[in-house]
Amino acid sequence: MSWIVRLQKSSLGSKYIMAITGAGLFLFVIGHFAGNLLLYWGQDAMNAYAVELHNLPYGALWIARGGLLIMVLAHIFIAYRLTFQNRAARPQRYQYEATLQASFASRTMPYTGTIVLLFILFHLAQFTFHLVAVDPVQLDPQGREDVYSMVVHAFQSPVYSAIYVVSVLILGFHLSHGLSSMWQSVGLNHRKYNLAFRKLSPLLGWIVCLAGVSLPLAVLFGLIK
Repeated sequence: MSWIVRLQKSSLGSKYIMAITGAGLFLFVIGHFAGNLLLYWGQDAMNAYAVELHNLPYGALWIARGGLLIMVLAHIFIAYRLTFQNRAARPQRYQYEATLQASFASRTMPYTGTIVLLFILFHLAQFTFHLVAVDPVQLDPQGREDVYSMVVHAFQSPVYSAIYVVSVLILGFHLSHGLSSMWQSVGLNHRKYNLAFRKLSPLLGWIVCLAGVSLPLAVLFGLIK
């Protein structure tokens, strides 16, 4: 375990951890939104998917959740430490110049990341732990938990849908810089492939996020009932 401690204490090691955990979390976002898109296929498809998730063998779902939690905590810890280290090392006289050279997404990474974290906690409190007011989970005609109706009912609230849309768009800004810088962090920096690494990967992030944003909008406009 000592090599892990040494790795995360070095600047290069911290960037590797940020890139690897960021990639893992992005894969989770893809999977999460892909599952949520089953709302377009109706109640049976969504509820069958929820049942399959909870019936994964040998506690695989909780193992996945544990791994996800470790990645989230590592990503947050390293991100804030790098932020504070960079601010402490940055000469005051270069602050304006650095601001001009940096993109809006890169300058706001600590803030967008914090907002995304708060939204994740709220999202879990509502749909996983049922601490936020939602309708009690009912059963569908097949006797399964009616996850479809619970999610649709939540998105019928303009307030919650607005929170969801804004939060996912902020996630898009966060990903637009994170995905483009991830490749450089792990040493994949080649002029032949930079276009794909730095341009197409953020585009993929935006596509995934816009797919997620479409769900509450589809409910509010009556496309999903």
